[in-house]
Amino acid sequence: MQIRVALLGLFCGLWLCSCSKPDDVSVVRLDQQLFAAKSADDVRAFLNQHPAVAQLYFNANQAGNDTALVRELTDRVNNPALQDFNKQLQAEYGDFSELRTQLADAFANIKKDFPDFKAPRVETIATGFMGPDLIVNDSLVIIGIDYFAGPKSKYRPVGPTFPQYILRRYQPEYIVPAVIFAISDRYNATNRTDQTLLADMIYYGKGYVFTRTMLPNKEAVPDSLIIGYTDKQLTETFNAQDIVWGHFIDERLLYQTSPAIKQRYMNERPFTAEIGRSAPGAIGRWVGWRIVSAYYDKRSVGIRELMQNADARQIFEQSGYKGQLD
Repeated sequence: MQIRVALLGLFCGLWLCSCSKPDDVSVVRLDQQLFAAKSADDVRAFLNQHPAVAQLYFNANQAGNDTALVRELTDRVNNPALQDFNKQLQAEYGDFSELRTQLADAFANIKKDFPDFKAPRVETIATGFMGPDLIVNDSLVIIGIDYFAGPKSKYRPVGPTFPQYILRRYQPEYIVPAVIFAISDRYNATNRTDQTLLADMIYYGKGYVFTRTMLPNKEAVPDSLIIGYTDKQLTETFNAQDIVWGHFIDERLLYQTSPAIKQRYMNERPFTAEIGRSAPGAIGRWVGWRIVSAYYDKRSVGIRELMQNADARQIFEQSGYKGQLD
């Protein structure tokens, strides 16, 4: 399964014991290779050498024969402004040692609980926002590092799909949580016949608990990097969760199946107008996280058992969650 992570979503060996040192993660620097290609022939050779990236990132099955794509990439790698941007990216990310270490630890954590997990290959690319920010499938992670350069970056993605509440998440520290959340999908069992809002909420809640569990140094990672809210939004929403929960109950939302209604509470928005301007968008995802966390802590289940449980209603009912604070 392929996951395209829009924040608007290697090699790890066999886990031997809890003290085993994680295998190193190799980050293939396609951004450096691409900007080293100066001629159309060089770019064509680059695309032919990396067919998976050509297909997944550029949506081109025979990229080397796609004259329009070759021409566009050739123009970009020779553009002085993008060359300066690339230099900034190289300085920002350095040798990716921190990213490699974090991914290695995370992949080792996943392998411990899910022995069938095979760490994907990790590749980085920069094109001036030609492709998506992040792609994760079973065998490959492609990180568009131009997206994650941070607020001081020389260039940032623009357009209606990149409002400020999305742009602020495009920073290096968001990469690893986003990759882990995307990987959680392959282990997140769901009942496809259950089309309720509650089922969607529990799906995200399980994914966030998985992410929190697998993160290296998880005690030091703020929840904001997992769900994308600001610290202020998290604090205010946590303190007002009785009001948020009361809205879900009063409006009888949990078992709604209307796509339009579900979108209001699950999709990215600047705020959830139905509750109030102080309620962040995608509030249903946050409530789902609260429910699943309560279930996970109360039932003392392992992460593998949690992820294999496709009964959203059971998780909700056994969580005991009713909008209460911890």
